[in-house]
Amino acid sequence: MFTSSTQTKRDLEKRLAVFSLLCSSLVWIIPSTALAAFVLAVALREQLPTAFLICWASALTVILLVRAAYLRSWRKDPATVATVQSRLRIATALTFATACCIGSLGYLALTPEEPLTSLLVIMVLTGMVASATAAVAYLLPMYLLFIIPILLPAGLRMMAFGESNAVSIGALMMVYLVVCLGSCRSIRASILRSIELRFDNVELLEDLKHQHKRAEVSLAREEKANLAKSRFLAAASHDLRQPLHSLRLFTATLEMQTRNTQHKTLVGQIDSSVKSLEELFNALLDISKLDAGTINVDQQHVYLDSLLAQMEGEFRPLAIEKSLDFFVQLNEHIIHTDALLFETLIRNLVGNAIRYTDSGNVSIHSYAHGNRVRVTVSDTGIGIPSADQTRIFEEFVQLGNAERDRNQGIGLGLSIVKRLADLLDVEIEVESSPGQGTQFHVSVPEGDESLYRFSELPAITSSDHLDSLFVLVIDDEEEACLAVEGLLQTWGCVVMCAQSGEEALLQLQEIGDIPDLILSDYRLRDGETGGDVIRQVRQYAGAALPAIVLTGDIAPERLRDIKALGFPLMHKPCEPQALHELIARETSAGAVAEKRGSAAQ
Repeated sequence: MFTSSTQTKRDLEKRLAVFSLLCSSLVWIIPSTALAAFVLAVALREQLPTAFLICWASALTVILLVRAAYLRSWRKDPATVATVQSRLRIATALTFATACCIGSLGYLALTPEEPLTSLLVIMVLTGMVASATAAVAYLLPMYLLFIIPILLPAGLRMMAFGESNAVSIGALMMVYLVVCLGSCRSIRASILRSIELRFDNVELLEDLKHQHKRAEVSLAREEKANLAKSRFLAAASHDLRQPLHSLRLFTATLEMQTRNTQHKTLVGQIDSSVKSLEELFNALLDISKLDAGTINVDQQHVYLDSLLAQMEGEFRPLAIEKSLDFFVQLNEHIIHTDALLFETLIRNLVGNAIRYTDSGNVSIHSYAHGNRVRVTVSDTGIGIPSADQTRIFEEFVQLGNAERDRNQGIGLGLSIVKRLADLLDVEIEVESSPGQGTQFHVSVPEGDESLYRFSELPAITSSDHLDSLFVLVIDDEEEACLAVEGLLQTWGCVVMCAQSGEEALLQLQEIGDIPDLILSDYRLRDGETGGDVIRQVRQYAGAALPAIVLTGDIAPERLRDIKALGFPLMHKPCEPQALHELIARETSAGAVAEKRGSAAQ
């Protein structure tokens, strides 16, 4: 049973829920009321004096504007238990004033000489009552103070005409009013009951949490992997990726400046450590991008041997380091898939196989299987018990690594494989026994050799057209700006840094020039985004300047927002060579010339 104070608190919370529901309804009630009033005024422009209509319209406009202003204030500053009652009184008073204003016009507009006009007025008034029944029936005083001033005077006036038809219509309006009141009762009870049930559910959940506190503690201990996931995801947040991004670029700049000095080895070791940390963040980022649905699948007819040969060169040194035999079978298959994503999938399987195999071999085979090609990654490692062969695709699950040795990864490789397989419509089967090794069979659609086209991207060197390229860098963190500026200047770029769109425009106006490229962080201060800044600078320049968005965010909803902008995207921490290649691609000589020409016009 509830105590008196608990019941009072619950009543106040229910009022808050009712008021929140009212504010949601007012968003469409106010403009629809204005539209209905406009229709009435237009229909009655020849029947009622113009001066009266102007005064009436002015009064109603003032009332609706006041309601809109209050609504805006209420939505900006949510109600509390201390303010909700006064706000409900204000809303009720303004609703009553609106009803009186509209009802007075309806009363004066009804006349037996203009039956069609009178019929239109009655239709509008009854329609507004019906809308109010659906929208505010749960607030009985407000509902009554709206429908009675609108419908009752009009109905009585119709009955006062004395004609049988007019009396019948007036009587029907009275019956309609009674029916609406009856409907209001059931609608009101239903809505209030739903609010009551919501609070009942909340209290039930709180009670269950209290009763199962010991069980939750025990469950938390058993699910260390899920807790580890939360810690890793928190560590990969925007605030931690920012300094890692700066460190990565500072290291790349230092490496270029110490290439022929005695510090070259030390800088290389620092860079290797930074890259290891970057790999952890990138694994988390891959998971987030796949969950967010922001990865576009580019299906092509791909020469499988070229992918496998590349992996052989990448993984053979790792296998030799562990004294493992590494073998890749090349059979000249053509597959139909996204080359980059499929390569990532196979790479994760091979990396896992080498990581968990201490002796023996790791191999990759491929063969035709119906209208599909089957790629098999085999190892002679520790094997996987049958009971765990589904669980291994979950995040942070690592068999045989209870100590969470980071040299064995963080348990994201196979979870990425599972997501990529779903995205690419690829089938994966696992065959394994403890101590007998593991085979992962990946079945991918077969491609068409006649549609396969060989292509190779040209190599990009530091002598490309980045020399003297004017780059505008936007980042609200000074350290990140300095890191990007130092790297770009090493490549020969002319760099201007700003922390906001306003600062960037002021600097551009001072120098009287426009950049060849905008390189902007996504999340800036005071709610500003990289997309906002790019649009401002493009508008100032009068040209669609090349632009790249950088981000350290991994939240799925944020990644979807960034993708919607349509600009090339690079995730922090940036790989310097990848950044170089992206800048070179986005600022080809033709694109820069076109930009300059557009701006000159």
